[in-house]
Amino acid sequence: MKKVLFILLAMCALGGAVAQSPRCSIAAKGQLVERALAGDTVFSFIVKMRPGFDYNWFFERGIRFGAQVGDIVTMRVPKRSLYVLDASDDVVYYSLSNRVGRPSMDKTRGDTRTDSVEHGLGLPGGMGYDGSGVYIGITDWGFDYTHPNLNRGDVSNRRIERAWDHFRTAGPPPDPTDLNYGTEIVGYTDLIAARGDTSNLYGYGTHGTHVAGIAAGAGTDEGVFRGQAPGARMLLCSFGLGESEWLDGVAWMHRVAKNDNKRLVVNSSWGMYSFSCIDGRSLLSEAIDRLSDEGVVFVTSAGNNGGTNFHISRNFSEVGDTMRTVASYYTLVEDAIGQCLIMWGEENHSFSARFLFQKDDQVWYGPLVNTADGNLYMTDSIDLGDVRVAYRVTCEQANPLDNRPHIQFDVDRASGKQLQLQIIAENGLVHAWNVANKTNHAGNEGAAFHTGGHPGYVGGDNDYGVGEPGCASKTITVAAHDADTWSSDSSRYNTGSLTSFSSYGPALGEGRKPEISAPGYQVNSSISLWSDTKYTPTATQRVGVRTYRWSPLSGTSMSSPAVTGVVALMLQANPNLTTDEVREILFTTARNDDKTGDIQAGGTSDLRWGWGKVDALAAVKAAVKRVGIEQAESQRLPLFVYPNPTSGLVTVQTGCGELQLVDVFSAEGRRVMSFEASGEHVVDMRGLPQGVYIVKCGSRTAKLVVK
Repeated sequence: MKKVLFILLAMCALGGAVAQSPRCSIAAKGQLVERALAGDTVFSFIVKMRPGFDYNWFFERGIRFGAQVGDIVTMRVPKRSLYVLDASDDVVYYSLSNRVGRPSMDKTRGDTRTDSVEHGLGLPGGMGYDGSGVYIGITDWGFDYTHPNLNRGDVSNRRIERAWDHFRTAGPPPDPTDLNYGTEIVGYTDLIAARGDTSNLYGYGTHGTHVAGIAAGAGTDEGVFRGQAPGARMLLCSFGLGESEWLDGVAWMHRVAKNDNKRLVVNSSWGMYSFSCIDGRSLLSEAIDRLSDEGVVFVTSAGNNGGTNFHISRNFSEVGDTMRTVASYYTLVEDAIGQCLIMWGEENHSFSARFLFQKDDQVWYGPLVNTADGNLYMTDSIDLGDVRVAYRVTCEQANPLDNRPHIQFDVDRASGKQLQLQIIAENGLVHAWNVANKTNHAGNEGAAFHTGGHPGYVGGDNDYGVGEPGCASKTITVAAHDADTWSSDSSRYNTGSLTSFSSYGPALGEGRKPEISAPGYQVNSSISLWSDTKYTPTATQRVGVRTYRWSPLSGTSMSSPAVTGVVALMLQANPNLTTDEVREILFTTARNDDKTGDIQAGGTSDLRWGWGKVDALAAVKAAVKRVGIEQAESQRLPLFVYPNPTSGLVTVQTGCGELQLVDVFSAEGRRVMSFEASGEHVVDMRGLPQGVYIVKCGSRTAKLVVK
């Protein structure tokens, strides 16, 4: 028997909580009903509230709050209290927390120039930076708290400050009032005793351990495979597979960093396409931008769909104009049950769509859905003769957050039968994506659109490959390239190409994403001892009875923490940088070469490379140049003069980006020269007699020998 679920009937199931409302999308309404019918009793939301709302009124109705970013909060709402979301005037808009899909070093340090930064090459006074004093937040799964790359017995080499495991129930949460679930683990002893995060829907993985090692790992005892910022401390969050849980994790990191007076950069090596909207206007994107304005720096992977023609679009121009295509199945993971066909149109331009199956000359049609007919959410199945295939339809006339019409088909796989998509419109631009659909409706792996040999059908492309959270305007979205390699035959570096998998931009809404690139192919880093998957090691280290491994993995998941580590170096060099200044410095100092082309000269970022390859040395130099006078004094940044000794021109590096007075004194204490300088300043010393001189800037001094 068919099972059809319409939102207009769902009030019977949830006591009115899912009546049509401008306060949320139709997709959220429908998924809420599905989860309730499946037995869920508590639901997670991201909610926009009116200022001055009565916290206690919600608390008395069993609702628990998590993160709060301005007027955006996360909520955990019991089934009996769902009516509150539509009944309370304090609720402006709410979004059901969507599921997040499972994310699918030596050369990296050389390519990004972080090895030069650590050794202080070309930096004022030869002062090196390793990320000390900065917190790196890693939001992921598959953490091994015992791995020597992340936590060594030597106090100076313990990378992990604390961890919050949303799935662990054996200890206290971060806060009994708001962040009151999971377990917070603080300090080396308790982290080692906990061993690692607990298994979740994705089992015991290693992704988080590998990502954390790239950002801030200590490396092996032999000193190889070190992370980008091996002096930084890490906050690790194994988050609960949803948007709201991720935001809770970020709020926890932000709270810890503020309490400890540390700057924070957060890495997110995951991405999704089936969230509420992917044009940077979702509540999650808004929260990211607000936290960025408070000083948190976000770095996100661009995605791994650059080698897949999983996107298609058409600018429709006449009545009955129809685009037809074949949607491939994604078959590389066990939990992919079918395909998610996602379509977004332009504001005030309706469109229709349907899916269908074909085998030889036989065709089975799904429903024809038109956004002009209003909001719809339904589940049903289609009889293909030898098999019945389940599907889900979501249709929005205008999404409440961005006013775009939206249709999504979640269609289970039918072996031996071709899945096709038809989109019909008379005007306006419509985009569509084909991604894997998994048992938890979370998928980020693209599958191709193609013609299937049908006349008049069109194939896909690999454009518009950046989803959430990479589409947020203030997150730093990272592409992946092969690391530069040294050729002993030619005595030069062979520049690395963009990887075949790195996702292309722009973002929906034409945001210029990705914005920068870093090595993401075969990057060596730590592997969790508790992983369900075995990896061939490139290095091992024995600690007691355990043998720990390092192995290479590829993906923008690996390039993102490389940039995260570079940001930590910049924030150590200049803790007063705003997020906007970090972004500006990273982008304007990015390297261009024969592979990237001269992007910087063009004045517009590339939709594959962003502004080019990240350059840690240039970025840290630029960060130091923006240091203020008082900050330079308090940090005791060195005053550096070279060449020294000199017989002519010298360069004075003030360690400060503000104009300040520099005095030169003879050995007897007589002022012989004064000038104003900011950053670097070249001075002619040829008029001075031979001898020893003291260069003074503020309270900082340097000795100079004139010969």
